[in-house]
Amino acid sequence: MSETYDRHVELVEVVLYVRDMRRAISFYRDTLGLEVAHESDRWTTFHTGACTLGLHAIANRELGQAEPDPTFLVSDATVEHARLAVAGVDVTEIREPAAGVQVFDARDPDGNRFSLESRVAPPG
Repeated sequence: MSETYDRHVELVEVVLYVRDMRRAISFYRDTLGLEVAHESDRWTTFHTGACTLGLHAIANRELGQAEPDPTFLVSDATVEHARLAVAGVDVTEIREPAAGVQVFDARDPDGNRFSLESRVAPPG
């Protein structure tokens, strides 16, 4: 018995654990510029395109260690890098892991790492 199976896998949600929900919402909404989809004291989600970013409030967990590393696609990594650095966000240097791809890492107020990436189509 042979059946066709669609192995399409799509990331639909990334959850970050935070100690201070108000501070985390302010960071992701006001500093990073994401739109809030749902907001509560224990669970908040943001529209990020095809994937949802969820913040889950928790008091007793070692944060910032071996956590997910969501990557946000932005128009221009250089512009976003400068904007976040001016806002006091801890950012790494911009790197180019592949032709036309610029990416850098940053940390939210709870120490969770995230990346911002821009892609430029190769010439020709």
